[in-house]
Amino acid sequence: MTAESAPSRHVVLDGAVNVRDVGGYRSAYRLEVMRGRLFRGDSLSQLTASDVARLDTLGLRTVIDFRTPGEVLLTGTDRLPCGVEFASLPVSGGDLGWVYELTASGDHERQRDELGDGRAASFMVGIYRGFVTDARQREAFGATFGLICSPGRLPLLYHCSGGRDRAGWMTAIVLTALGVPREVVLRDYLLSNDFHRTGYAKLRFDLVKTGIVADPELLRPILEQSPTYLGAAFEEADRRFGSFGRFLTYGLEVSEAMLTELRRGLLGEMVPPAPVR
Repeated sequence: MTAESAPSRHVVLDGAVNVRDVGGYRSAYRLEVMRGRLFRGDSLSQLTASDVARLDTLGLRTVIDFRTPGEVLLTGTDRLPCGVEFASLPVSGGDLGWVYELTASGDHERQRDELGDGRAASFMVGIYRGFVTDARQREAFGATFGLICSPGRLPLLYHCSGGRDRAGWMTAIVLTALGVPREVVLRDYLLSNDFHRTGYAKLRFDLVKTGIVADPELLRPILEQSPTYLGAAFEEADRRFGSFGRFLTYGLEVSEAMLTELRRGLLGEMVPPAPVR
């Protein structure tokens, strides 16, 4: 699946490139995840007035920001339509500030030492495992899950800086809880590469042109999503909790009542009691 093959999910904005509808995927309940109910995105701090008006047409009731205070200080607060309820639920693991500082340093040898020979990819795998192992990060994802399940909160949009890692794992959690097959969850996750491709290619070119970076390939594992990253989070959930279902119950403190509300809110009222196998 590419960005071009799923245009109806993409919310086209001038100030954000990776805002998407989570709906449209078929679940194990043989029902399609409803469109227009749940959205994922990148930073909303650079939205134009027309972007804000576009978001207003979505009827959003809730926006959740996974960015840390440092990220918000650096890039700005969200620009949102009037009346949208906002929640800040920082997830520190997705804050790549040290990578940006390393890049900006222009120290080519240090960049190779810290990002070369697979170290950048290993760092990203560690971030995704931390989404599961770190109690504070689990708390933020669990609180987001709870808000999605709460009456009157939908349509809801959650976002981070790039809409890739934190928003990607949150989407994987929700879609998996709804019974969407793992291979479909992975395809949705990898769509971020399509939406960011042009911008990141230009970034790598500009960094080399200005001499800040000598080898742009060092940054590829940081800028591009890999199945290995998402797989690491799922593997860690299984390893720590025994199964994804137990991760929901004991890791994110998701109750059966919450799952029922999630299915009603995103699949509709006529959901059978268990997924159709």
